[in-house]
Amino acid sequence: MTEERVPVDPESSRAWVEVAQGTRISWHIFRNVPLPCEGSNFAAMRDLYPYEPVDERARSYVGAALEHLVMWADHAAPFKFHPEHEANFHQRPPYTLARAAMESAAQAVWMLDTREPVECVRRHLCLIRWDLQEHKRSKLERNEKEQVVARENDLIRRVSQVFTEDETRPPQGYLWVLQRACDADGLDLGADRVERLWRAASGSAHGMYWPTQDLQRLVEVPVEDGKSRQIRVADTQGVADVLRAAYEMTQYAVLKYAEFAGADIWALLNASRAWLASKVTIRDDADPLILARLRSAIEPPEPGSTPP
Repeated sequence: MTEERVPVDPESSRAWVEVAQGTRISWHIFRNVPLPCEGSNFAAMRDLYPYEPVDERARSYVGAALEHLVMWADHAAPFKFHPEHEANFHQRPPYTLARAAMESAAQAVWMLDTREPVECVRRHLCLIRWDLQEHKRSKLERNEKEQVVARENDLIRRVSQVFTEDETRPPQGYLWVLQRACDADGLDLGADRVERLWRAASGSAHGMYWPTQDLQRLVEVPVEDGKSRQIRVADTQGVADVLRAAYEMTQYAVLKYAEFAGADIWALLNASRAWLASKVTIRDDADPLILARLRSAIEPPEPGSTPP
């Protein structure tokens, strides 16, 4: 039987690898962010609300997003290649990983996208209640459900002097959080575009039929006796689009987390780029300017600028 495979076009391949390597830099930055320093935003919020620390939940959201994208990176652009190594791609898995990364990172972005510590704590409480309600639904035994309900009721009573129960109500689902996260200053992701990508990713993850039509394309492949037949393959540019969106949301969450912890973001970025340069397999035709950028320290720009 003829093997029906189609090479990934160079433009899409380059975009996929950029997401993979950018993810690794973000992962290395994240792993090396120190505990919140005195005077940092996270430290101030621990003073305001010392029970379930904002920084611990933020770290969980960001870490979850990175886990999904690192899995993509390890498949699409492994550090080392065996001479016989081949990577095969299908339409649904990258959309599924991108969706999971976007949903995870968006929680951190929305929670931290405020200059008011009290508002950050309020959003934090909304996410905690959402988490508790989902936790309750996962339980089968009545007494276990009641224990989770009791934890939520305790939280509501604990903050009742500052917030009403309605002010800490859970978000209206992942799409609601994603759309609000798109309002963050400096995050160049439109809410309408993210909704389109999220619905495509959700349909792909859930095995719906319409993504087979909209997110794949027909190509001719040779078969026996010199004939050909049409098969459906992933629209590789569509895969690149959803991966880029997930990466941009996650990268923003990583940098916001580092900023709120009081970390030296530029020092972390330089160290992470140098680490990546020491790990990747360099192609013979690699762009020397890109290699120089990876291997050399980068001078920080004017105050207020965001790392590239």
